[in-house]
Amino acid sequence: MKNKIKLKIVIGIISLTCFYAFTSGYIQNSAKEKLSDKLLEKIDRIDFQENVLVWVQFTDKGDNVDFYINNPQLYLTDRAIHRRIIKSENENLVNETDVPVNYEYIDDLQKNGFEIKNKSKWFNSVSLKLSKSEIYEIARKEYVRKIDLVRTFKSYDTGKIQFQDKSEAGGNPDFNYSTQFNYGASYLQNQMINVPVCHDSGYFGQDVLIACFDSGFDNLEHPTFDSVMSRGVRTYDFVNGDTIVANVPGHMGNGSHGTRVLSLIVGYTPGELISPAFRSKVILAKTENTESETPIEEDNWIAAAEWADSLGADIISSSLGYLDMDPGSPWSYDWTWMSGDSCLITKGANIAAQNGILVVNSAGNNGYNEFRNTLLAPADGFKVLTVGALNTLGERAGYSSVGPTVDGRIKPDIMAMGSSNVTAQSGSGNTGFTSIGSGTSFACPMVSGVAALILSANPNLNPTQLMQIIRASGNNTANPDRFVGWGTLNAWTAIQMALNQSSIEPINSEIPDGFQLYQNFPNPFNPVTNITFDVPVNTFVTLSVFDPAGRQVAELINLYLRAGSYIVPFEADDLSSGVYFYRLSTADYSFVKAMVLVK
Repeated sequence: MKNKIKLKIVIGIISLTCFYAFTSGYIQNSAKEKLSDKLLEKIDRIDFQENVLVWVQFTDKGDNVDFYINNPQLYLTDRAIHRRIIKSENENLVNETDVPVNYEYIDDLQKNGFEIKNKSKWFNSVSLKLSKSEIYEIARKEYVRKIDLVRTFKSYDTGKIQFQDKSEAGGNPDFNYSTQFNYGASYLQNQMINVPVCHDSGYFGQDVLIACFDSGFDNLEHPTFDSVMSRGVRTYDFVNGDTIVANVPGHMGNGSHGTRVLSLIVGYTPGELISPAFRSKVILAKTENTESETPIEEDNWIAAAEWADSLGADIISSSLGYLDMDPGSPWSYDWTWMSGDSCLITKGANIAAQNGILVVNSAGNNGYNEFRNTLLAPADGFKVLTVGALNTLGERAGYSSVGPTVDGRIKPDIMAMGSSNVTAQSGSGNTGFTSIGSGTSFACPMVSGVAALILSANPNLNPTQLMQIIRASGNNTANPDRFVGWGTLNAWTAIQMALNQSSIEPINSEIPDGFQLYQNFPNPFNPVTNITFDVPVNTFVTLSVFDPAGRQVAELINLYLRAGSYIVPFEADDLSSGVYFYRLSTADYSFVKAMVLVK
């Protein structure tokens, strides 16, 4: 009898063990389904207690979605709401991506001892560092949809200064202009992109808010920042989680690069340094940990972009670009990801642009490769204005990254001087200036500053319109390429285009099937006729009239237009009788027709 009892006990223990093993295995497999392939690959190679930085994506945003959508003032400033109304490319002012992450899910994680690093409402995710066992523990929660790696990168010198490229002295003589401002040694970097005439015409970046993302701002007390600091500056350190972006003992990622970059946007010291947008306002985000082998984590950049969006920034200037953590690492992005919306950091940049922010990013300092692009995320973005660098002779600097993107788009978009730029001297307490060092990270803020000048001229332009205007101002628009894009920026030409931007609207709500230029009516005419054309997509359009010798006698349109059909009147009071030609041009198409003026 005792042996039978013992046997039953043993069988019971075995059965119970098998049940728990089966149940545990089922739960483990169920949790494993929520882990991305890259995360599974990563945790298979690490120690049991080693921490991994991950994204935890939630299933939903709770029961208050409609409430938040109907009350955007709870999470957007008045300035941000105004910018959305004027410039957003989304169908609605706000949508579910704007709704904050469900606080109940965050509260549950925190009660269980998990420390949240960053939150992303755009991706309905939080980032946190977890061990392998903790990853499976969280994956078993019903409100967790997916867990993936937070990508971490080396900056590949885009956020670093290229000391080896001290270009020869010289200059681009295209703009021979006498200005009322004393730029000192900074004249060349401004003159190369035709900034002085803009300043003389009263455009200084006033009423524009620029968000500057960088590795650290160690000398904000420099006199060149006195003007911008007097207008008030918001700051946040996404590396250490506080509002101090200067160097602080004990903080991670103390750096100086941000000081020099910022001075190229808003610096103002007559006789030494005058930068394009010296009357703009700024907000400063520290996103890079300079002490780490992987100096940026993508959740820092995305969190900074959401912060800038909520405060109403018009422009994000990011002189930082990122690629694989280590060459060949299976857990990092590489050049094959440069397709416009593959990297999460690039997706974040595209969302910022859709919300009405112009994102300006340096192309990178990886130079030329015959067979592929050398771009860095998020410079590949569909809606990102990507900036390459020129040397002091106005030629492409050898270190400047090239395109095209994997999907065949031209990058960079535009070029500005990035070699030996005059900047404020970094280091707390320094009041001098320096021109040592080069990089696309110096070209980027020059373009960001010019974008602010354009918005001073026409504050209603959305990011797509701004990009089109900036590209169209370049000196290589006839043949944009993978080396310099649309060429060297011309700030004054861009402002003139912005000023000419009108409220011309389509004649109906139907979207045409293709581009079409119709015969003018009436024809012959005296002295007024109407020109009708179709554009099937949102695009930049020019409509010009030429005489028989090919001389332009009128420019009727030089605008970014929405898809639709348009009628444009042409008055020829000052022209003599004869045959004239009118041409419709877009980035990819050109159409010409003849008309007859009879007086």
